Amino acid sequence: MTVITSSLIENTVAGDMDQIYKINPLTQNSAPSTVYDTPYAVIRGFHTQQGIVDGVRLSSALYGISMEEMERVEIINGLSGFLYGAGNVGGTTNFVLKRPTEKRVTNVTLGNYGGDQYFAHVDLGGPIDSDGKFGYRFNAAYQDGDTEKDNQHLKKSLISGAFDWHVTDDFLLQLEAGHRDYQLDGADSRFYFTGIKRPSSYDNDKTHTPTWSYNDVKTDRYGVNGQWTINEHLTARAAYLYKQDDRESIYTYPLLQSNNTFNVGVSNVAPNQMTAQGAYGYLDTNFHTFGIQHTLTVGISGDKYEVRQHGDSSSYVVFSGYDLRGIASLQQPVTPPIGTKPLYTASKAENRNIVVGDDISFGEHWSALIGFNRSTLENKSINASGVTTADYDKSDITPTLSIIYKPVENLSVYASYMEAMEQGTIVGSTYKNRDEVLDPMISKQYEIGAKGSLGNVALTSALFCIEKANQYSDDGTPTGTYVQDGLQVHEGIELTATGKLSDNLTIVAGGVWMDLTIKKSNNPALEGKMPSGVADKMAKLYAEYSVPGVNGLTLSGGAFYTGSYYGDGLNTDDIKDFVVGDIGARYATKIYNTPATVRLNVTNIANVDYWATNYSLGIPRTVALSIGMSF
Repeated sequence: MTVITSSLIENTVAGDMDQIYKINPLTQNSAPSTVYDTPYAVIRGFHTQQGIVDGVRLSSALYGISMEEMERVEIINGLSGFLYGAGNVGGTTNFVLKRPTEKRVTNVTLGNYGGDQYFAHVDLGGPIDSDGKFGYRFNAAYQDGDTEKDNQHLKKSLISGAFDWHVTDDFLLQLEAGHRDYQLDGADSRFYFTGIKRPSSYDNDKTHTPTWSYNDVKTDRYGVNGQWTINEHLTARAAYLYKQDDRESIYTYPLLQSNNTFNVGVSNVAPNQMTAQGAYGYLDTNFHTFGIQHTLTVGISGDKYEVRQHGDSSSYVVFSGYDLRGIASLQQPVTPPIGTKPLYTASKAENRNIVVGDDISFGEHWSALIGFNRSTLENKSINASGVTTADYDKSDITPTLSIIYKPVENLSVYASYMEAMEQGTIVGSTYKNRDEVLDPMISKQYEIGAKGSLGNVALTSALFCIEKANQYSDDGTPTGTYVQDGLQVHEGIELTATGKLSDNLTIVAGGVWMDLTIKKSNNPALEGKMPSGVADKMAKLYAEYSVPGVNGLTLSGGAFYTGSYYGDGLNTDDIKDFVVGDIGARYATKIYNTPATVRLNVTNIANVDYWATNYSLGIPRTVALSIGMSF
């Protein structure tokens, strides 16, 4: 697990997760946030769009996440099924919200996230009463302006709050709620190339989309959790989270033709409603048997996801014969009205888990983690006439086993085997088999690794192998049939080094090399090929240097390499590797005796044009700055 603190988020003036995934040595930066407004990355060669909020897993895409309300971001590599139930195989992200503090917090930040995206952020918190029994945290942010891309405008507002009540010395009750409104005009295009060699890249400074394309998302979130220390041997903890996203959009999908013109698909989606609920309840107990220390966890977890849409929820039309410049000047099509019919429940998904895990210590050098998760997946897809078009209910037990050996104080080596159940994809509205629910999958992971420290630098290494069912569009376009066929086998090695090399120099460094292969496919042409959209190697370095003799001045920067990969399943469309570099600086001082920090961060300093995924262009040079004051 890599932990990104709120300090690093602030110091890099990160307005979204793009910057965080880029810095993390083991994640491939995937579709920019200006495509779907949801954190999107590749971990261990698998795409992830879902995640966890305060330890509660959700099956929905994580719309509504704002960096201004994050205490930290925990990026977890590998199967997480034992901890969180069915879900992301390569890894996942836990977004930890800011909580009340023991001391008063009054922070005000003004700045610019790039282009003309000026923003203001207020962060308040502290105890409510003199005894510290009650505490609060409040965050409000507003952002509005043109982005660094031509003809793209982003407006975002956020209000979130948290409340802590120390009911007794042993019982803590926590509440939180948030509302975010996100409006993007000029949503990035998603490009498709079928049997045609793509160019090295198009201009990343442009969206290559009409200004009337957009993505609007309104998110409401409510959560509660409690922690009760019953006695010195027994602790209970529970949590519940509710999130609702109301979303509407118009996207363009250019498909390059052999005559070097584009067929442009226009997808118009009426307002729909996505509701996600997650919860867990655990008991932790510690005890000894025959001199062996046990920390036993038993409990349940689960989540529900429901999509409500109109009977006439979307339209998809195609225009032919446009060059790249012509896509942006495309006139908005006149289509029959959508969103006029009543809302109905189009899909329901539920995941329930029974968890038993035992963290066993055999003494000073040996320990083990043994457990299982019994997962149940229920999924149903329903058409506008109320007819169930897909339905399954499947349960399975997935084990986990880890053996850890600690030869010396600052070194641990381990070996582990894990399985995880995963929900099959609910096919999107543009495909021929829209709303079909693909079968659930069981994935397997084998891993050995080591973790240690050298001075103030934490070192990690891992060798892993993951096996997972393969899913893809049969013709590589958003209008083909989305199928499940064959097996993805991802083998790789990860290395990281994080911490202080000296009193003045801090680094976050590392990389990954993988062998990615499709096996056991019914399509012989796919056998032995790499999955599309996934780089097999990355290497990254981010550093901060406190300048001696200049009190308060810190310089920062990094270089981030992503290897080449393929844009199609047949591996005929190769996408070039790329390197992007950042530079930054911050200066801590006082303004009228008030602590203040001025921050500057320039991403993609050379303004490199590149493909972030096989569909999406990368992020252009972005100059972000802020000034924060603590009163």
